[in-house]
Amino acid sequence: MIKFAAILLLLICSLSANKQAYASDVQVVKTYYATTSWYKHGKKTANGDLFRPYTHCTIAHKKLPFGTKLRLTNPHNNKIIISHVNDRGPYVKGVEFDISLNCAVKLDIIKDGRKTIKVEVLKG
Repeated sequence: MIKFAAILLLLICSLSANKQAYASDVQVVKTYYATTSWYKHGKKTANGDLFRPYTHCTIAHKKLPFGTKLRLTNPHNNKIIISHVNDRGPYVKGVEFDISLNCAVKLDIIKDGRKTIKVEVLKG
């Protein structure tokens, strides 16, 4: 019941517009598509941040430097998040990014488990 309530709360929160995601003054350095999965287990991210999958966005990548700012877009519904790399992984063949449950809810990829998303590396 608690998990259901937490997911419901995340869904409600995801309905609010992310004004930062639509900022026109953001400079895109690189754009590509990548397979992404989501996760919700862990205590700390690789850079030492507290892992809070229900309330914060965490993006894991094997090589991108910590702090790299990314705009992730689900091309099937145009939902967008902006966050930064603060964890390492994924360690599953064929998956380039792992994102926290909060990010997955906002992008609406929970049911899919894995999804190809648009990745934009942002300057700054």
